[in-house]
Amino acid sequence: MFENISPVWLIVFGMLLCLVLVFIFRKINTLLTQLFKPFKKGQTYWCKVIAVSDGDTLTCYRLNFRRSQTKIRFAYIDAPESSQTYGRESQKIVQKMVYQKIVRIQITDTDRYGRHVGVIYRIYKNVNKELVKHGAAWVYEDYIKDKKHREHWLQLQSKAKKQKKGLWKSSHPVRPSVYRKQGK
Repeated sequence: MFENISPVWLIVFGMLLCLVLVFIFRKINTLLTQLFKPFKKGQTYWCKVIAVSDGDTLTCYRLNFRRSQTKIRFAYIDAPESSQTYGRESQKIVQKMVYQKIVRIQITDTDRYGRHVGVIYRIYKNVNKELVKHGAAWVYEDYIKDKKHREHWLQLQSKAKKQKKGLWKSSHPVRPSVYRKQGK
């Protein structure tokens, strides 16, 4: 079959075939890298929630081939600790909303403990905001840089406070950050 083709054309054909194979290999490598990469700030991922640690932390695995598992801390909120008043109730609310369900997570940061911080969405609902609306968490003002964004979150919190929802039923709820410092 190749006897009638000159050696120069065979070399050209071989070089073109090598270039095509290199191109295909690079495309496959890029695709696999995208599938297996860890969570990155600013990216959005689909995950299945496999555990709820407390009212503002969950464990999920990414829906990719590797099934990379990670802890996610809810952005912009601080829920009561499990040992704190309303801590278990807050955890149960999160479990009811997302446990064993597929969620979309928008990574906003990584905290000092190496956990990824993100906004959790379940069927178009912002779970982080829902927790504030239900009175299951405080707004973590220190981490909201945008003034309008902070004002919006604080309005949600004050509305829950006025309606005495969740942790606001208590006459003097203690912020988790204060509670943690008291424990030390």
